[in-house]
Formats: sequence, C-alpha cells, structure tokens
Amino acid sequence: MPNYRTRPARRPTSQEVTLYHAMPHGLRDGLRRRIIPGAFANTTSVQATKRAALAAHVSQKAWLDASQGLDSYLRAMDTMSREVGRMTRRFTHAEGWRRHSHLGFCGPEVDPLRDALGRNYFINRAHERGLEEGAWP
Repeated sequence: MPNYRTRPARRPTSQEVTLYHAMPHGLRDGLRRRIIPGAFANTTSVQATKRAALAAHVSQKAWLDASQGLDSYLRAMDTMSREVGRMTRRFTHAEGWRRHSHLGFCGPEVDPLRDALGRNYFINRAHERGLEEGAWP
C-alpha cells in the first residue's frame, strides 16, 4: 500500500515490519513513571564504541557541555546503560526496547532483534505477561 511519495521514487514494500520504541532519556516517561523494557540488547562489548560515537557528535557535545556540564551526557549514557543492564541480571550494559503493536505491521511473534542478536537478546517475560494482564496504566 503506497503511503508517501519519496524521492527518489520507491515501490511499496510488502514485507513484515516491526517497530520498536527506545527507552526515554532518564528511563522515565513524561509523567516520571519508570519505564521497564520488554526486551534487552546486550551492549557490553560495544559500550566503548557507543561512547566514542556519541562523543564524536560535535554540535551535540558543544551544546550539552555548555548547558549541562562537561561530558555529562556521556556519563548519563553510561549510567543508564548500566541501569538497564542491571534490570536483566545478566548483562553489564544493555539497551531496552519495547515492541509497538504488531497490528497492521507484522505477526504477533515477529521480533527481528531477537532473531539477529540471539544470546545477546533477553525478553522480559514479566513485561510480556503484564501486557496481557493489562497492568500498564
């Protein structure tokens, strides 16, 4: 189904699509509620690379250093990465992800991050049960 015109023009895709929501900054939503990921990606082996990539973002670095203190954004990334890793009880550093509703996009069990990351991916079963029980406000 075509939705948008693109430049250059592209044919519509008919493959399954999975949308993921990244964790919010501070690991809380706009109402200060702690957000628990539905799945975790182990980033321990690439943490130094992530830090270097973030530090190389020159315009962000200049603005954040001036507004929040020298390298505070790098420390915040490390702190949040460790906190998400602790949630897994298995990874030192991790990213948290929440899958968007599959309706209209793919089947309910389609999870390409799981398929790509294997042992470096951990599904939060308590979160999944909570979705079924309607535990989220």
